[in-house]
Amino acid sequence: MRLTVLALAAAFACAATPSIALADCRHNAGPGVDWSGCSKKLLMLGGANLAGANLTGANLSSTDLGNANLAGARLDSADLGHTSFKGGNLEGASLVKAEGHRTNLSSVNLKGADLQGAELFRANLREATVTDASLARASLQRADLTGAVLDDTDLSKADAIRADFSNASLTGTDFTFAILARARFAGARLTGSDWTNAYLFRSQLAGADLSGVIGLMTSQVALACGDQTTVLPAGVEAPSPWPCSGAPDDQD
Repeated sequence: MRLTVLALAAAFACAATPSIALADCRHNAGPGVDWSGCSKKLLMLGGANLAGANLTGANLSSTDLGNANLAGARLDSADLGHTSFKGGNLEGASLVKAEGHRTNLSSVNLKGADLQGAELFRANLREATVTDASLARASLQRADLTGAVLDDTDLSKADAIRADFSNASLTGTDFTFAILARARFAGARLTGSDWTNAYLFRSQLAGADLSGVIGLMTSQVALACGDQTTVLPAGVEAPSPWPCSGAPDDQD
């Protein structure tokens, strides 16, 4: 009798426990698909609708996701090396600690996306929209952000060595404690951006208007490279001469 009661109790417990959805790598691309941990590299998924998909830890290297809809998708710790999202929608997506060597994110919508700790070495973010997003502690070494819109975005403690922010919109951007060594800012819109404790060793400030930034100190500018076209905030003095004056910095 006791064994029967225990068996019935166990059966009831199993029936009462909700089923847990598991990733199925065989599922076709679609909204909300769970491909977490799956290998989906070298695929042609341009224009696919993967809104809300779970791609956590997935291998998407060299896959074409151009013009795809990944709004609200989770790509945390995913392998995005050489992956193309060109022209796609990643609004509100999570790419925390994603690996993105030479990832193509040009003209992509990344509004409100979470890219904290993402590794985006040599990534292409030309003309991407990355407003109200987080790139805190992200690695953007040699990334191309020419013409990108990063208004009110968090780049605090980001590593942006040799990144190119030329003609980018950086109003209200948080650069506190960011490493901006040798990064380029010609023509960038910088009003309201916070440069407190940003590291500017040989940062390329020629053609940059920094008159409206906050937190910038003379000691920081003393390490940077500028010229007569550089406009500094009131109270911040340019070094005389500027470091690397007359010697173009190597960006290769």
